Amino acid sequence: MIFSVKVDINRAFESLLKKSLKNFDIKYRIGEFGELELFTENREEIAELENILQEHGFKLVDNPKERIVQKIKNVIAEMIEMEEMPTSKISFYIAERVGMNYSYLSTFFSEQTHTSIENYIMLQKVEKAKQLLLQQYSLTDISFMLKYSSVAHLSGQFKKMTGLTPTAFKKIIALKRENS
Repeated sequence: MIFSVKVDINRAFESLLKKSLKNFDIKYRIGEFGELELFTENREEIAELENILQEHGFKLVDNPKERIVQKIKNVIAEMIEMEEMPTSKISFYIAERVGMNYSYLSTFFSEQTHTSIENYIMLQKVEKAKQLLLQQYSLTDISFMLKYSSVAHLSGQFKKMTGLTPTAFKKIIALKRENS
């Protein structure tokens, strides 16, 4: 029997952080978007904590430019994981959540990542669609959940990003499962 695992990344991070910080005398605060505020100047402790977090796939980002990019990515991830995606325009939603002008964020994100926010969202939505396909959701349901205008729109973006139609993707996964 095969299961998919739904992960609440913020809860997983907070749990790991609490366990890791027991060994240190560091006060901290977890803010929105996975922001971690450490109330210490002890570079050795911070380096040790960073190593522990890296072992679990987390990275401390202290570069201001990287932090803005990560905030945008975290807002997009949060948005895609919502039961219902925002009804407002995505650009307004991102700007409001990050607290900065969208035009600035869009230009900044493109300069830093070499892709547009729109393209990044499309990539993340296709990744989410893959997960939902693996969980046996129908294309109609996935299209609705990810706020696509139609199943054809979802299928077109999926093929553009992966080179496969959603149906071909499902068949390949089914074959892999049979051969495992």
